Amino acid sequence: MGAEILGKGRKWGGLVALMPALAMVFADQTILPVALPTIQKALGSTEVALQWSVNSYLLAIAVFVLVGGKLCDRMGHRRAFVLGMALFVGASALCGASQRISWLIAARALQGAGASLMFPASTALLMSLFPPKERGRAVGINVSVSSLFMILGPLLGGYLVEHSSWRWIFYVNLPIGLLGIFLVFYFIPASKKLSLKIDGPGFLYFALCAMAFVVALMEGREWGWDSWPILGLFGSCIVSGFFLFLREKKAAHPFLDLSLFKHPVYKAVNISTFAVQFILMITVFRSVFFQDVLDWSPMKTGVVTFLSCTPVLFMSLVGGFLSDRFGPKLPIAMGFFCLISSFFWTAFFIESSLWVLLLGLCALGFGVPLVMTPSYAAAMGAVPSEKAGTAFGTISTIRSLGSTVGVAMIGCLIDNIQHAFFSRLAPGEPVAVLNQPVSSLPSGLALAVKSAQLGGFFYTHIIIGIALIVSFFFVFVLYKRESLHRIPKPPAQGWD
Repeated sequence: MGAEILGKGRKWGGLVALMPALAMVFADQTILPVALPTIQKALGSTEVALQWSVNSYLLAIAVFVLVGGKLCDRMGHRRAFVLGMALFVGASALCGASQRISWLIAARALQGAGASLMFPASTALLMSLFPPKERGRAVGINVSVSSLFMILGPLLGGYLVEHSSWRWIFYVNLPIGLLGIFLVFYFIPASKKLSLKIDGPGFLYFALCAMAFVVALMEGREWGWDSWPILGLFGSCIVSGFFLFLREKKAAHPFLDLSLFKHPVYKAVNISTFAVQFILMITVFRSVFFQDVLDWSPMKTGVVTFLSCTPVLFMSLVGGFLSDRFGPKLPIAMGFFCLISSFFWTAFFIESSLWVLLLGLCALGFGVPLVMTPSYAAAMGAVPSEKAGTAFGTISTIRSLGSTVGVAMIGCLIDNIQHAFFSRLAPGEPVAVLNQPVSSLPSGLALAVKSAQLGGFFYTHIIIGIALIVSFFFVFVLYKRESLHRIPKPPAQGWD
């Protein structure tokens, strides 16, 4: 039902009805990292299993968000949105009640499945609530609210962990989600269903490729990089990726529309989006590092993370203004400069005073919206309007892939660098000592462990900073190129 049928109050009430879901999903992305050291002690988790409690959620979103958009069109957007919220709320209850880390990992994957329905459904509902001339303001409010909850997540997480229990970072979703479901039924009318085709083989190839790659990166440290299971996973990733490419070149309604990538700007946008989401996952490891190595409290970690994220609130507006006035290249270049500076600064000043360190941490909050806001605008201008839904869904998938691959690769990088440092500083000692509290170790061994952890943190930031320079080079080159291809314009079906 279109926005023209809704009364003014009903229309804005519908926007408010979408906000509890935004509160849950976006706060959930930043509230958990602060609690990870506490969860590890409570559930007796290994480092890899602890990282899976973050990455099972991200991997589920990456795999299901695009097919979730198609399912939303077939089910009706309101029904899909409510189903996603109910799944997210139920999974949150399971997360809070977890007695083992495997239980938490599985429940987090269910949360991701719920979020993969809510993301596309909320966008479609917002478009149906408002006429074109009012959508810009509605989307702006939506983005601002999302950013606000994302920024408040670490602060709320630090408070709950320190003054209550880590379980409440999940239980807090229950009343919020139930309120959201009630508001959606009250303010938003039922959506019509569409008979759309879903490329099942394409989805299966994509899911197998993504899951095999991430599982191999996550478990290679434990199983051995040259073990048959890891080699088999990498082989499965290559084979399924090859079949995915062949399938999507021929499918009438492909799961991933590869023709979009013929435009250089669209390629540049996806590189920028992937790179930013990838490097943002360093915040997961920073939260653990601040507490385990620098001996910060959960609350202090939450406050510092909150302060470093605050620039996101206003830099999105600055990025949009600069993009409208000067084109996307200027703000994107400024954003990459901030991100690169953040990683090098943080690497060299990690043991400096808090205020010096905060300069580097805040540069990340300045850089992210300067890259992301113009990138999304450039992407929408680079593709035909008939394929806007397809382009948005593909970028969302690439962005989610950046997150899940980021957790896997950054964790792998930190782990390998720490092991190399520790083996050199304490030859003959088992590397498992790195997972023990420093306070329980003899002074000489404790010094070796802390030095290895600092070395892992330093070189990981340096390597990511260099990777950002390389990413910016490719983005810059692609923005300079003129498209030599014409993107075909068949009508797109929803998110397909």
